[in-house]
Amino acid sequence: MRTTVFRRIAPLAALAAGALILPAAAQAKGSATAVCKSQGQMCVATFDLAGGASRKDLTVRLPDTNLQLVSVTATPAYVEGAYQVYDPSFSLGGSLFKSKLNAVKSIPKGAKLRITFGPPETMLNCGGIHTGVGDLSIIRRQDGPRGAYGCPQAAAVGKTWLKRFNAYQQTESFSVRGIDYRCKVVPFPVNINCYGGGTAVLFSAPSGHN
Repeated sequence: MRTTVFRRIAPLAALAAGALILPAAAQAKGSATAVCKSQGQMCVATFDLAGGASRKDLTVRLPDTNLQLVSVTATPAYVEGAYQVYDPSFSLGGSLFKSKLNAVKSIPKGAKLRITFGPPETMLNCGGIHTGVGDLSIIRRQDGPRGAYGCPQAAAVGKTWLKRFNAYQQTESFSVRGIDYRCKVVPFPVNINCYGGGTAVLFSAPSGHN
């Protein structure tokens, strides 16, 4: 059974000339290995996305054996939707991570894939808190102000975002309990990502008004 880490295959206007090559096509073409570089409690492995990929084998050498996959992102932001990372697995006692990559051919030079790992305690599932948003969680990305990492703060961010959205106010940036956040909409079921205080607050919510 194929497991998809993050499936980003929505068409992008900026990459409309390209077509995503799905996993069923041909055999693996090429491979790449990266060392996961420490950033506080987390570590990040970076891969080149330029020119696309078809079933490319990715290998990440991890600095410890107790790390878990936290996020898969890409830069620049418009590349989101033009790649797919799938079939993830850990080996060598958890010190090696492997997956496969598909990406459209028209991704330009300079585009990067970032795979972030962290210890289990760096992510909290806060879905049991009633905020009006769904699938609420918070990820510790680096050390931040006291109180920034926790479900109460995540709930406050979700409530603030939704209150501003319902009031037709801008939701890209705001402050909660003295901490500044910048939020963006991403093309996934958990579609709102808010960054601030060394954390990422993730949740699902409406992204457009009728």
